[in-house]
Amino acid sequence: MTSHFDLAVLGADDPLGEAVLRLLEEREVAVGKLYPLTLNDADATVGFAGRDWPCLTEREFDFSLAQALVVATRASAAKALAAQALAARPAMPAIAVEGVEPAPAVGVARVLRVVDALAGVHSAEAFVALSVAMAGKVGVDELSSQTRGLFNLDAADPEIFPLQIAFNLMPLPDQDYDAMLAEATWRLLGKSVDVSYSSIQAPMFFGAAVMLHVRTARPVELDKLRLAMTRAEGITLMENELPAGIPTPATDAAESDDVFIGRIQARATGNHLKLWLVFDPLRLEAAQIVATVENWIDKPTNSMLT
Repeated sequence: MTSHFDLAVLGADDPLGEAVLRLLEEREVAVGKLYPLTLNDADATVGFAGRDWPCLTEREFDFSLAQALVVATRASAAKALAAQALAARPAMPAIAVEGVEPAPAVGVARVLRVVDALAGVHSAEAFVALSVAMAGKVGVDELSSQTRGLFNLDAADPEIFPLQIAFNLMPLPDQDYDAMLAEATWRLLGKSVDVSYSSIQAPMFFGAAVMLHVRTARPVELDKLRLAMTRAEGITLMENELPAGIPTPATDAAESDDVFIGRIQARATGNHLKLWLVFDPLRLEAAQIVATVENWIDKPTNSMLT
């Protein structure tokens, strides 16, 4: 067992990496030395524990200095680099974003669990709008530069996304992503449910939104459903008749651990529901990473963290 450990965070300057560092600080995880690593900008800095930390490039960092590794970026170069580091030090604890459940499935499953307990879930369809932050810092930079460029009548040259993303919508480039979300939902619910996803890339910097349609096995009383939602952990119910009271990714979900629900509607039969959900996908994935890091503190005696 250890009271602290030295942690390398690969992709520390990516939006997910920054979310991980914020959560580590909020939860007072016992990090000794922090090694923030970047694949993007050698001059990047990140905030942690009340100070700014200059990021190191992967070329100048000696992984033998770290006792544990977090890979907080989806960049393909990060996968190769992490594989090399773990090949040299196979006992080093490590967690990558690919090792956690995807945020849309986490958010949807959290809501479906409540509905299932109340009326049973027969089937569900989720239309998901994802922000460019899910593609990392490069995705945020591309939307920003394209937006500025189009206002200046410049051409939008896509590099990270296959097409112009500013003022545009497109299906996710990864055609397997929706199927992966369905499988993750099954794991999170602990059973196979007829659930399907349709995901798009939206021109928003951060956050995610879902329009969720649920067919229940039994009719649902909306008052009971609303009460169950208010009592559920990790869910905030924000129903309001005024349009300005509807939860949105930018105004409500940013840097929150909760899934926000608005506009719960039902057909006359009572077994078809429609719910509007918003959440911070980076926060939901960062929470899983940080939970894993917290578990490393109680490693057995043969761990590198002893």
